[in-house]
Amino acid sequence: METRASAHSRLAADERRDQLIRKGVELLGSRAYDQMSISELARAAGISKGLLYHYFPTKSEFVVAVLKQSREELERRIAFDRTLEPVAALNASLDGFLGFVEEHAAGYQALARARSGDDELIRGELAEGRRRRVGGLVGFAAALAGAERDEITSPALEAVLSGWLAYSEELVVRWLSEGALERDDVRRLLRHALLAGLASVALVDRSEAAVRLAEAASS
Repeated sequence: METRASAHSRLAADERRDQLIRKGVELLGSRAYDQMSISELARAAGISKGLLYHYFPTKSEFVVAVLKQSREELERRIAFDRTLEPVAALNASLDGFLGFVEEHAAGYQALARARSGDDELIRGELAEGRRRRVGGLVGFAAALAGAERDEITSPALEAVLSGWLAYSEELVVRWLSEGALERDDVRRLLRHALLAGLASVALVDRSEAAVRLAEAASS
């Protein structure tokens, strides 16, 4: 039977780990993940570097934990509000996305570069985030077309959505790094590109749901 002391110790350890992850999210908002020093993080959290390695044996494991926390926050911000009309929900989702990347500008740009890096753990977490975002966008497409997910899902739709995510990433990185575009301009470009992409699905997928999607996205 677990004693009260051991339960308290485990809770304290879990709280410490969560604290370290939150501190990592803060640092990720101000600098590239590959510039985050384990020594610096330990100092910021008020613990020794050895204790930090107790919770995260490698820097990659720590970065992945931070990425998961960041992904969960992003997913909350971009979740489509089912009480709104689909296009209004899209606008709100894009605002949530752009607000998130503004707050984590350095980290976002670093992670965009990390997709082609050689750290398998980090690339795996980024791929999972991309997969989940495609899933959320399929749900939006279904709502826009007035269809069920299994009616609207197709290789063409998933390819279009993956392509839009790559486009949005490149556009946002340029916006953050160059500052030549206003935030509203970026939102309009992202919105137009997504709706145009959704309308294009019907060029190769002539299912009833895809045709309805094209009509809704073009209206």
